[in-house]
Amino acid sequence: MTKTLEIHLKSAEGLKLNRRPLKKKTHAVVKIDEKERTSEPDESRVSNPTWNHKLEMPINGNVQFIYIEVFYRTRSGQNKSVGEAKIPTSDFMGKYSPEGHLNCLSYRLRDEFGDKCGIVNFSILVKSDPKAVSDTGLWRPRSDTPSIDGYGGRIVTGVPVWGLYQRPY
Repeated sequence: MTKTLEIHLKSAEGLKLNRRPLKKKTHAVVKIDEKERTSEPDESRVSNPTWNHKLEMPINGNVQFIYIEVFYRTRSGQNKSVGEAKIPTSDFMGKYSPEGHLNCLSYRLRDEFGDKCGIVNFSILVKSDPKAVSDTGLWRPRSDTPSIDGYGGRIVTGVPVWGLYQRPY
């Protein structure tokens, strides 16, 4: 089933290149399968760039990760990678995450050696085809107001008690 992701690339924090603050023009690239979209470059030349770029991309249900990669532009005009964030789709499309919910996320950027080189901030909104009817499992719109007749008309609050009844090993 194909859905649409509305991705808002907001900013990055603490960008580093060879453990030094990066003060060059930067832009971000979102990759889903073989499709990719690029943000406008940030002209401020600071290590905390701001893009505020919105884009929409289709995504299949079998995609497990999306990638956000940050690049900087060299003096000769080449684009070089600062780092990449690998985002599991289960973080915003899992069965516990409802469609139409805005997910504000921050992920660590890693360079080609796996070293930390900054943080990328973005938000994702999952949109589905309004014509397609699907059963999402846990999140269903209610057709009527919930009934409290079974509890004698009182409000009941549930509290999880996970650690109280563990079996000794």
